[in-house]
Amino acid sequence: MKLPHFLLFRSMAWIMAVFFLTAVWGCAPKTVQKPVDDIAPLETQKEQKNAALVKILMAEALKLLEQGNIKEAFSAYNQAAALAPEEPLNEQVISGVERLLAKTDPSLIQTFLQMENLAVPQHLLLYWLGVGHAAAREYSDALAVLTRFVNTFPDHVHTSDAKELMDLIKQTTFKKDTIGCLLPLSGKYGIYGQKALKGIQLAIQDLSKTYDRNFNIIVKDTQSDPQKAAASVDELNQAHVMGIIGPILEVETAGSRAQELQIPLIALTQKADFPLTGDYLFSNFITPQMQVETLAAYVFKKRGISKVAVLYPDERYGRLHMQMFRDMVDEYNGQMVGAEAYDGSSTDFSIPIRKLIGDKKDPDSPNKILIDFEALFIPDSVSRINMILPQLAFNDAKGMILLGTNLWHQQSLLAQTKGYNRNTVITDGYFGNSRKPATARFEKAFTELYAEPPGFLEAISYDTVQIFFLTAMDDAVDSRQRLKDALVEGRLFEGVTGNTIFDQTGAARKELFLITIKNNQFTEIGY
Repeated sequence: MKLPHFLLFRSMAWIMAVFFLTAVWGCAPKTVQKPVDDIAPLETQKEQKNAALVKILMAEALKLLEQGNIKEAFSAYNQAAALAPEEPLNEQVISGVERLLAKTDPSLIQTFLQMENLAVPQHLLLYWLGVGHAAAREYSDALAVLTRFVNTFPDHVHTSDAKELMDLIKQTTFKKDTIGCLLPLSGKYGIYGQKALKGIQLAIQDLSKTYDRNFNIIVKDTQSDPQKAAASVDELNQAHVMGIIGPILEVETAGSRAQELQIPLIALTQKADFPLTGDYLFSNFITPQMQVETLAAYVFKKRGISKVAVLYPDERYGRLHMQMFRDMVDEYNGQMVGAEAYDGSSTDFSIPIRKLIGDKKDPDSPNKILIDFEALFIPDSVSRINMILPQLAFNDAKGMILLGTNLWHQQSLLAQTKGYNRNTVITDGYFGNSRKPATARFEKAFTELYAEPPGFLEAISYDTVQIFFLTAMDDAVDSRQRLKDALVEGRLFEGVTGNTIFDQTGAARKELFLITIKNNQFTEIGY
């Protein structure tokens, strides 16, 4: 991709920077070198000898440069620079050095920066290193070097040109109408990629209709291979996408590469530590922490309950949710009166249930167990919940609010626990029967387009596309860096999965749905 031609008229340095003008120098006006007699009088014999030597070294450097021996030519200029600290000889040396650097590959300039006894000013090398990277279309490297140059030498004669070149690179490499997608469209996880893609395609369609303009996606099949995902990041970078959605699985390798290339990437992952690994990395997904926080807020703030208990499987999922819930109980100054674990491979849960409820009798009803908690959290899959709820009733554990994660949100819960699922409160990232206008419109449009209802993955993919493009439509967002900054500046995104905001780490904070069961049907709470 070529940079705009109006730069040809900026300055000789600018001409070389952008268009590889190695040939232009031969046509450019030659610097008229003053005879030695015109140089200001030298006070010492040593200075006279140095001045003569500088002219010899410069002549030798020019000869070597014409022969294509850039490394030796630079060495000669470096020696001349060490002997000519004062004007006007120093100005002539600098002019020759810049002429050389304009023709030098960035990798060779990098070696010059590592030289011992470097007399050529570092600021020249940094500037031309950045320009060289830009000319080689190594835009990420160019931005990094030029940013360092501008920050270190804000008053340099080339700083304004460097800033303008940086702006041009950002505009050239930032397609506000195009995002990339990393999805597992084939292989054993292909079903998840296909679900996400449907949501993404519908988002593109809706945005194009709403704003009467084209929005584009470039989709890469990662095949759930981390290395292929990372290679796809490079391909998307070459396509100048403004940002990337995905991956869904194996996010670390692709994320690391996106961070190196400074491409905003929103992964569809619940891994809480992923966005912490780089300021260009984000996550947008439902997480265990979100669900526990939502349930706790409902129980303690909305319902005013103070005493709770947890019945959980003695495995990683159960232990994680139990500990998170315990932390939230402490945060709300509540009381966890019991926490009992059970064997996840068992089908009989009577013993942990009895341990949890105790044997204290109700003085007003001697045949009734007096339960000392008002809400019971059971973080487990719906297949086990379908066995546990009837056993709670059988053991007289009744009347409390039953709290569940999104794993409960399955039709089988309605079919297999009818009569036992009263007072159930479930949290989830998407509820298709919501009365929220945006969610209802999405549910209807998706079902009409694909002849099937969407789930959370389709919905969160839809929202993530909207987040990217709506943020990029801000006139102030003209580069990947500004897109990244805009995402974390506290913008509230109203989507089909509820309201979303990114914190300073890049993690999404979402407003989850609360669902109960009425007439053996899932019903939204609080709307």
